[in-house]
Amino acid sequence: MSTSFYQEKTNKKQHDFIKRHNDWRMGGIVYHVFVDRFVPSNQLEKKKHWYAAPRTLQSWNQLPVPGKKDLTTSYYTHELAFWGGDLASLMTKMDYLKSWGFTTLYLNPIFEAMTNHKYDTYDYESISKEYGTMEEFLQLIKSVHGINMKIMLDGVFNHMAVGSPKFQDGFKRPSGPYRAWFDFNPQYKLGYRCWSGVASLPELNLKNDDVRNYLFNGKNSIVQRYLKLGIDGWRLDTAMELGYAYLHQLTQAAHQAKEQSVVIGELLQNPEGWHPAMDGVMQLALRDLIFEFVEGRMSGHMMSMHLQKWVEKTGIETMLRSWILLENHDLWRIKSRLKNQSLYELAKTLQFTLPGTVNLYQGEECGMEGEGDPYNRAPMRWDLANDTNPIFKLHRDWVKLRQEERALRIGDLEVLDTHRLLAYLRTTDQVKETILTIINPTQEDIEETLVIPNGTLKSHLKWKNLFDDTIKIQSNHAFLTIKVKKQSSFVLKPILDMIDGYSPYKNID
Repeated sequence: MSTSFYQEKTNKKQHDFIKRHNDWRMGGIVYHVFVDRFVPSNQLEKKKHWYAAPRTLQSWNQLPVPGKKDLTTSYYTHELAFWGGDLASLMTKMDYLKSWGFTTLYLNPIFEAMTNHKYDTYDYESISKEYGTMEEFLQLIKSVHGINMKIMLDGVFNHMAVGSPKFQDGFKRPSGPYRAWFDFNPQYKLGYRCWSGVASLPELNLKNDDVRNYLFNGKNSIVQRYLKLGIDGWRLDTAMELGYAYLHQLTQAAHQAKEQSVVIGELLQNPEGWHPAMDGVMQLALRDLIFEFVEGRMSGHMMSMHLQKWVEKTGIETMLRSWILLENHDLWRIKSRLKNQSLYELAKTLQFTLPGTVNLYQGEECGMEGEGDPYNRAPMRWDLANDTNPIFKLHRDWVKLRQEERALRIGDLEVLDTHRLLAYLRTTDQVKETILTIINPTQEDIEETLVIPNGTLKSHLKWKNLFDDTIKIQSNHAFLTIKVKKQSSFVLKPILDMIDGYSPYKNID
């Protein structure tokens, strides 16, 4: 007997979701670590010489403050202030990372550089000395893989440091081999092109074959070399400025070195069109959209329209690989931006229920505060990392829910038509896995009747609230009338229990 149209359709859908489930790059939780500020080192006495002037070494309980520009180095003094964290101290927290069930560890740049942030690469081939050695880095990779996590590095391939040997050679020797690696021209104020006018960050000339071969095209390129050493992917700084063509070459090179490696680019604008140049992006524009909605500048109806277009233009699988973040080392801490606890929790609801890979910045799970740079780069508050902290417990609950609910990790997104509320379904090939999220960020209680656009959910269906299983809500036919209190949400799952052996879903997967 030939396979029916419906069976073929079901088989394809199941295959698609099995493929997503087996792809570690989709729907996980990335933990972002700033190595200098994560765990205090117990080797400070042995390595104090690495923090000699113009660098400074701070005590762990000291907060960062804005500095002044040091004319001798072209850096600001707060860029040269260190707290002493390193790879060895990071490895003492493998049990902490394992206890959370994070899927990926992402590190800010760790290559040789003058600053604490290390976006001013001196040498891509060396681990920055105050962080440790190549042997310790290889041990970190082994430790991370040992707790069933992946590890990603920050690739800064748009620019290098003004003090890097390659730039200094090109600057001093017009006929030298590195002159063409950079854009030297008297039309520039400093005589060379630098990133965003920052004198300490001369831009690389990616139109030069030698530069591209060194960074990503060659078999022994930086991108391929570290993947072969054991890392699992790259996060790319200022990805847009590398351009579609070069990003595509880089991503292809990464996949050649490691088939299921991932390339995620920092992108401030709409992500449409950036795949397959990259596997996914940091959803910074989606972050802005979330704040527009929860802070009351966008209606639920408008938010619904934007989310629908986001999926249509980006593609659901690209979204599942892309990072949903609310803060990082460049952005205000969300706890400082959203002082209202209810709105804070709504932003977290969106972060954990929209399609994507959740990205948490160290200390975010503890509710650390901090406005712009350098306040957002304070050392980790380990005193807050316990279940007596309600923010810590909130994140524990959300991470656990993501681990338990397959639809939240790899499900499709179906946005409901609404007026003031925001409502959307996450669905898979299994009707029992459906999740319905409904959010009201306004200062008024809102009652709306929603149409549930899903043909496999039966009429007169009861839903349970995943954060309060005492609450049961019923939909009738295709309609769900619901009252949502001000600045609150529901995360619902259908109750499909059999009644005396009967289920209308008996022949529906």
